[in-house]
Amino acid sequence: MKKIIAILLSLVVCMSLAACGGSSSSDNDSGLPEYKVGVILYDLSNAWAQNIMSAIEYMGEELNIEFEYAIGGPDPEATISAVQNFGAQGCKGVINLHPGTIMSTLVEECENYEMYIVTSNDPSHGNADYDAFSQSEYFVGEVWEDDYETAYEIVEDMITTYGAETFALHGLPEGLATQMDQRIAGARAAIADNGGTILTEGLSFDKAGAAENIISQFPEVDAIFSSVETISSVYQPLINAGLGEDILLNCYDPDEGADAAFDEGVLNYAVEGTLADTMIATVLLYNAMSGNKMLDADGNAPSIQMNYVVAKSAEDYAEIQTYITGDDKPFHMDELSAYITVLSEDASYDGLKALAESFSLDDVMARHGE
Repeated sequence: MKKIIAILLSLVVCMSLAACGGSSSSDNDSGLPEYKVGVILYDLSNAWAQNIMSAIEYMGEELNIEFEYAIGGPDPEATISAVQNFGAQGCKGVINLHPGTIMSTLVEECENYEMYIVTSNDPSHGNADYDAFSQSEYFVGEVWEDDYETAYEIVEDMITTYGAETFALHGLPEGLATQMDQRIAGARAAIADNGGTILTEGLSFDKAGAAENIISQFPEVDAIFSSVETISSVYQPLINAGLGEDILLNCYDPDEGADAAFDEGVLNYAVEGTLADTMIATVLLYNAMSGNKMLDADGNAPSIQMNYVVAKSAEDYAEIQTYITGDDKPFHMDELSAYITVLSEDASYDGLKALAESFSLDDVMARHGE
């Protein structure tokens, strides 16, 4: 199913993407005004990005939104340039999946262009100046997951269910994104609290090289906790070393090959759900762009925490592919329209927040007929 989505998106969306960005258009007869929205992703071609793009394009078809895409995230200058380019292109809003430590600068740029901005995926409230920039008229809010708690629970399960005692940590260098730092921090805490031992940490921009070093130097390790791009960087070195079934492994935002990795017994946990929080963030952004910005009970820009969906078996992962990352989106437009002010006079922030916070695989299956 993922391969079909990737092919379709490649034809419909990505054909026009340049090396650092691109766009899509919406032919819409709904009578709604057309808005142009910029989206910042760290990659435009992997399954994680394709799933997110597919979800918001689905919304764009109904809401008359044209999306522009740009690569940003780990490179602060690229992210700032992306926002500036979106403003110059006439975008009305920005969805930023990588707020990092420069959100105050991005909000200032958005103010210059009278352009709204919402964050999803990586929380922005970790910024030291969040209390200041979150009061901006053009900051719409944030939708995020608890990466610390999810990582803690995965590592604790590795210990209590499988008896893991020794660990290696794998991912990007710390200090680039709150999300990645929280994953590593949660793993460290779970290891310490449950009597485990960290043998080595491979936190590097060269993720594949770091994985190879971990496996070659510490083949006796019980588990590798990986915070990013596991399938593309850790899976093959494990297979090559003949250790695929001997070392526990998790992944976030699984890429192509995760289903096979589960079937082979190489992958034990997969974390998914970013496309769902981006859909909720798009509702917040649309309401602001249409003059109906949502605020919480205290009159502040919303901060909505959602749940990840964690697969612990091939069967779990197949259900995620069917109901969340497949053709059937985690939220249907008739569900989301109830929280878009121009489409429903009963739209409320409390209702949208409740919908977002109830997100889980069981919730999606119940809402969509299973």
